[in-house]
Amino acid sequence: MKTKYLKKLFFIGGLLMLFLGCQRDDICPAATQTTPLLVVRFYDAEERDNPASPTNLSIRSTVNDEIKTLYQRISFDSIVIPLRTDQDATSYTFTIFDRDPEDEEDEEDEEFTPDTDTLTFTYGTEEIYVNRACAYKVIYNSLKLTIEGGEDGQWIDSYIIEEPNIEDETQAHINIFF
Repeated sequence: MKTKYLKKLFFIGGLLMLFLGCQRDDICPAATQTTPLLVVRFYDAEERDNPASPTNLSIRSTVNDEIKTLYQRISFDSIVIPLRTDQDATSYTFTIFDRDPEDEEDEEDEEFTPDTDTLTFTYGTEEIYVNRACAYKVIYNSLKLTIEGGEDGQWIDSYIIEEPNIEDETQAHINIFF
């Protein structure tokens, strides 16, 4: 009779350990805010209230002598770009092609050269614990920007840093006027 009770006790104890030891999957939900991207909004330099799309904008980065194309000949009035989490600066080349790449006359025009500006974003980083599934995210503080023009000068006229602390992607962090 004692063995019957011991078996039931072990069975109930085993079930309790099984249920108490299990946890839900540790998957970071897509809705959870992770390391934010930098939101850049473009405006016409003459009509500063109107968002404008640079014509055929390409954005590239160079890391360890490897060129990585982030955007290739896009025409949007706002973009998102990642900042490096392992350093306190990230550089990108913003190249604007003012002419249509499918226009045959452009390719025959020997004077046509794209305009390239190098943008260097500097910032401080701070790691914030999100939860066990998502681990940490990085936020960026005290964002600064320097622009270096190409051979023909800068195509970017000016900029305004709207939000120097990048904690989310809900608004533009930098407005660029061209």
